[in-house]
Amino acid sequence: MPLPLIKGYEIIRTLGEGGMGAVYLARQLSLNRLVAVKILPDYLAENPSYVIRFRQEAKAAGKLKHNNMVQIYDAGVESDVFYFVMEYIDGETAGRRVARKGRLDEESTLLIGEAVAVALEYAWDDARLVHRDIKPDNILIDGDGTVKVADLGNRLPG
Repeated sequence: MPLPLIKGYEIIRTLGEGGMGAVYLARQLSLNRLVAVKILPDYLAENPSYVIRFRQEAKAAGKLKHNNMVQIYDAGVESDVFYFVMEYIDGETAGRRVARKGRLDEESTLLIGEAVAVALEYAWDDARLVHRDIKPDNILIDGDGTVKVADLGNRLPG
């Protein structure tokens, strides 16, 4: 399958795939920096409710700025491709780390848990956002050990 084309970004390779789309490593040409680009799959882009959820995720997460949350930089639609651009985390998911190490020591587990709790508390206190899909693959650990929560954008009704 060919890599998607989005003006202003050079898509390099696939990083992963989830329920609401694939994530690609890309270079933002204007700033010459690596970013991650999440793209809504074609079969979901045909459904207006999925498009609305995807756009809501980008808008909601884009309003938040916290050291333990993946930052959203841009969002849009190009040639019927819905996308948003976010901070690229050069590291691994908590899920990959557990698979690689077998299990985490108590100190690492507590540090990761605390960072996730702080991020989720911030999302709730600042914007009344609830993650609704917190799992090891949505917890990213940067090369310097910084823990970041990804895929935040589900709003509770009311």
